[in-house]
Amino acid sequence: MKFLWIACLLSLSAVAAPKKEVVIGFNPAENADVVDTNGKLFAEYYKKATGMDVKTFIATDYTALIEALRSGRVDFAFLPPFSYVKAEEIADAKVLMKSVRKGQSFFFSGIIVRADKGINKLEDLKGKNIAWVDPASSSGFIIPKAALMTKKKIDADKFFGKQVYAGSHDALVLSVLRGTVDAGATFVNDEKGTDGAWHQFLKSPEDRAKIKMVFVSDPIPGDTMATTGKFAKEHKTIVDQTTKLLAEMGNNEEGKKILTALYRIDSMIPATSKEYQPLRDAAKVINLEK
Repeated sequence: MKFLWIACLLSLSAVAAPKKEVVIGFNPAENADVVDTNGKLFAEYYKKATGMDVKTFIATDYTALIEALRSGRVDFAFLPPFSYVKAEEIADAKVLMKSVRKGQSFFFSGIIVRADKGINKLEDLKGKNIAWVDPASSSGFIIPKAALMTKKKIDADKFFGKQVYAGSHDALVLSVLRGTVDAGATFVNDEKGTDGAWHQFLKSPEDRAKIKMVFVSDPIPGDTMATTGKFAKEHKTIVDQTTKLLAEMGNNEEGKKILTALYRIDSMIPATSKEYQPLRDAAKVINLEK
């Protein structure tokens, strides 16, 4: 009996205490201070809806966010499409939801230039300099570089004079506007370039008119909210609460306002791993290292 009693005590002590706090990671799509401010608004909304405390983690780059998910430092993460694919590979990431903007759950990558530089088509950029966002950016590197190869038979490493990384979409747009680079690859919400990163980050109509798009990719599945298989198994109730919360945010004014401020998201809908195959294919095209 004594041994049975001790065994019961040990069994009880091994049961984890109910989780009272989650950590949510945010990707650095734009200025870190802006993401931090809007991330905290999301955290307040989450706490009000679930009763759980929330800590925010603002990643310095896409790779850092994937690593934070892999190491368990964050429980959920807003991951761009390829970052999710990479996190699935190395961190057992599980996609929960994907973004919807202006009625569509996909977006594009566009290569932009200054409208007054005499660059009217992609071929005019031969030998000129281009800015990418980040080596792990879907619309800012992987998709456009692969699309140049598959759609135009252009090897970016031989075609452009110099390639640099801007670090974020807003920094890239400013680099093109200021003439620091001749072109840049960034996100765009339609094939005609009437709604893109430059419309979001440039405040004056005059500055926006100085930018035009000379190339657009095929559709890219929307960016995601993901967790890990381990967290989903151990904290199913929290994952279900979070998924429900995200689904409902687009249906109320406060929730939609927060999603819009955060990443210009209108709403979020369920997603599956299979939908992100175009990112895996693009990575193979450009021989992206695993």
